[in-house]
Amino acid sequence: MDLSIFDSPDIPGSGNCMDRHLLFMLQQLEARTGYPIFSWINSGARSPSHNRKVGGVSNSSHKIPICKAVDIKAPSKFIRNHLVATARDVGFKRIGVGKTFVHLDVDALKSQYVAWGYPSGTPAEVNPFV
Repeated sequence: MDLSIFDSPDIPGSGNCMDRHLLFMLQQLEARTGYPIFSWINSGARSPSHNRKVGGVSNSSHKIPICKAVDIKAPSKFIRNHLVATARDVGFKRIGVGKTFVHLDVDALKSQYVAWGYPSGTPAEVNPFV
């Protein structure tokens, strides 16, 4: 797998830090949905400065060296909702639901079985845990 798709734009090679269990779960998500998940990655690893630039929270699971989160493009509401439901079925326990993307992370140090919307603090349009 070419981990450069997960690179923070300001640090070439930083995608190598991505959590291996997260990558395995993304492979399962791709197999179950048939969607090109790895072609739809918006964001993987983030340097602290890139995280600030994109408006990420200060304790983001995207940040290097944690590297336990990805954002995936969702070209339609149907695809977004399908990604969310299938991600839950694959075992994701932390899901952010944007209008045009889905955030998935495997950060066990944070609350589990939660879904949220954007901007941060708003309810998720679809919550697979209720």
